[in-house]
Amino acid sequence: LGVAHPGPALPRPGLPNAGKSSVLNALLGRGAVGVSRAPGRTRYFQTHFLTPTVRLCDCPGLVFPSRAPPELQVLAGVYPIAQLQDPYSAVGFLGSRLDLPTLLQLRPPSGPGWTAWELCEAWAEKRGYKTARAARNDVARAANGILRMAAEGRLRLCMTPPGFSREKGTQNPPKKPK
Repeated sequence: LGVAHPGPALPRPGLPNAGKSSVLNALLGRGAVGVSRAPGRTRYFQTHFLTPTVRLCDCPGLVFPSRAPPELQVLAGVYPIAQLQDPYSAVGFLGSRLDLPTLLQLRPPSGPGWTAWELCEAWAEKRGYKTARAARNDVARAANGILRMAAEGRLRLCMTPPGFSREKGTQNPPKKPK
């Protein structure tokens, strides 16, 4: 009983939630590995044969130390929303860059401006999110809901790269003639 040499293995390294498992399923033409909108679905290294001599490998996303703020990592889908201990800072990050009250059609704030907590409280009130015991607005559920809308693309956050200039897409603005 001889075992044929399996041939080359084609690994698919990448960030969490980048679509590695979806690409593998598409190449195989079937749902061989589980996929999810949230990062972290693939938990271990998996090998599947495309042909008798070509193996496709799927692995969990690789996360390298990042200089990006944790809030941006959450909004980029690199860090799972469910694992956040403080979702309000990520909502504040999003709210400082998008007009959330208008986009979510929230009631006007009582004070001069919106805090992340007030955004979440207003969203919880609008959606009817209440805590089980005290029937207060469930701001944690509202914060997670706002972050999920952003992660799914229903709230679009677009940012220019550092050093970007609108003039001809150059990195630095052109010098003025003397």
